[in-house]
Amino acid sequence: MKPILDAIKTRLYATSTLTAALGSRIYLDQAPPNESLPLLVYGMNGTATVTRMMGGVSRYEITVEFTFQYANAGTTAIHTASEALETAFATSMTATGFDRVTAIKASGGVPSFSDDAWSMTDTYRVIAHDT
Repeated sequence: MKPILDAIKTRLYATSTLTAALGSRIYLDQAPPNESLPLLVYGMNGTATVTRMMGGVSRYEITVEFTFQYANAGTTAIHTASEALETAFATSMTATGFDRVTAIKASGGVPSFSDDAWSMTDTYRVIAHDT
């Protein structure tokens, strides 16, 4: 799964709208303690499903959650970041050992307020076929 997660990371950092808003505060699994906001944390939710197909090709499917965290004043910016994520995944990605990686939005989050910050989690189904 590492090549798939690497492809996601590459795509996130290549999306100028996200890096303009978040800088380099895009993290796999967890952010460092006391990191400044805004930031994005993403990671797999559950385990990968592998389906063997004809011709010896395997189809991998994982669920990836993207959680945006914004300071108190970030209520509209959090939606802009979510839209940038959707735009980032509008085309397929490349990953070592796979012919393509596709991310499909499964559910959009709703902002919630806690501990003087806003957070919102978008869920994507990521599908890859090995070569």
